[in-house]
Amino acid sequence: MADTSYLRREVESHVRAELAVQHGQPFSSQFLKLRTGGRHEFDAVSADGQIVAGIKAASGLTAGGRIPSGKINSSLAELYYLSLVEARMRLLVLTNPEFHEIFLKKTSGAIADGIAVVCMPLPEAMQAEVDAVVRRASDEVSPAVAEKIVASEVEEATSELLDE
Repeated sequence: MADTSYLRREVESHVRAELAVQHGQPFSSQFLKLRTGGRHEFDAVSADGQIVAGIKAASGLTAGGRIPSGKINSSLAELYYLSLVEARMRLLVLTNPEFHEIFLKKTSGAIADGIAVVCMPLPEAMQAEVDAVVRRASDEVSPAVAEKIVASEVEEATSELLDE
């Protein structure tokens, strides 16, 4: 399974640092109470609790050139949680300009009032690493890779049976 911890560890830390510079206060990941009574972990919450953000490092089109519906749905889920939290400023931060454009087109007129969808591009080296992580994760779920994995497992099981 692809190690996506880089996205949470490095990318989210980078965005929190950028938000801190922009807003003059530190940000951290925090669980907040929702209007509905539940709780949700937000990726970036300002020290005074008045700015709450979700961060998505989704890439643009899929490897097959399609609209990334799973990534869009994940971002929509984050918008839902942002709509349920009390804060002066609620942000969905997208780090990929291509995905940002796709997402804004797909959600035109459908984003709750008081929530901003902003683009915060990553430094080139960090984006390259994100792209590599996303590519490895995507490869794991592609039909061709799945076929190879199944073939390898069948071959291994057959070999074990023949050795018995």
